[in-house]
Amino acid sequence: MSLSFLSQPILWGLFAASIPVIIHLLNRRRFRIVDWAATSFLLKASRESRGKKKLKHILILICRTLAIFALIFAVARPLLGGFLGSGSGSVNTVILVLDRSASMETKAESGAPSYREAVITRVSQAVEKMGSPRLLLIDSASGDIQEVPSPDALPELSTTFATDTQADIPTLLTKAIDYIDETNPGQTEIWLASDMQRGDWRPTDSRWNAVRSGLESLPNETKLRVLSSGSELAQNIAIELVASRRVEDNLFLDLKLTRSNGDGTSTVPITYSLKGARSAERVTMNGQELRFQKRLPLSAADVDGSGWVGIPSDNNPR
Repeated sequence: MSLSFLSQPILWGLFAASIPVIIHLLNRRRFRIVDWAATSFLLKASRESRGKKKLKHILILICRTLAIFALIFAVARPLLGGFLGSGSGSVNTVILVLDRSASMETKAESGAPSYREAVITRVSQAVEKMGSPRLLLIDSASGDIQEVPSPDALPELSTTFATDTQADIPTLLTKAIDYIDETNPGQTEIWLASDMQRGDWRPTDSRWNAVRSGLESLPNETKLRVLSSGSELAQNIAIELVASRRVEDNLFLDLKLTRSNGDGTSTVPITYSLKGARSAERVTMNGQELRFQKRLPLSAADVDGSGWVGIPSDNNPR
């Protein structure tokens, strides 16, 4: 029986289990033993209970170490043969809800696989080690439910390739819930692979109430698991031209900046090119999204032409 994990990089945190041992050893070195005749009788009196105290300290140390080990082990999502997690029975069907939005092409570093590629590989390996239960795919680009013939075929399907689209997580989960209600496929697990972008999850959308009710109405053997990257992804910033229009001798551009991490403040250099003439500015953004308007001057003779708007490249090619 084989053992694997859905979030393998988190297992590096097992080194943290050595922290209680290190603290214990440092505390032992903090005191210097000095013989003092006046207290020798007290030491003799306490020798009988010293063994019990030492055993107590060792047991406490072991419990602290095991607690950290168990926490890291659980967060890494262990997968044991045909059993996923603790106490789960044999899984008949796995429904993979795959976020194929452009932000899923972000890489932890140059040369590394994108989050989309990495999660597809992990899912393929995990399903195979579970004994190859029935695997269904719902991708964010098409929204269709597709049966995958084998875990090995998952990376080769066109419905798992990269796109420049945006995901709608509430809609995808609703489709998975409706499928389970209509077909009753037995013990089922929904695996949601997403990079947790606010624009894809839409946390203020009223449909989440229906999603929550639908999940609660499913049979007890149905589980929902969110597959995280297991490591911090590099910041991804993208710019989008929403609309453009000419008003007399001015060209107005409606632009949208988005970034994968909404914490803190980012200053983004933007370059504008219009008929070969370039200009640049720096825009400060807070949160994950910023909409703004840019005015570019035109002359009366400018009837047609071309241009572009760009930002520096990062670890996401899209």
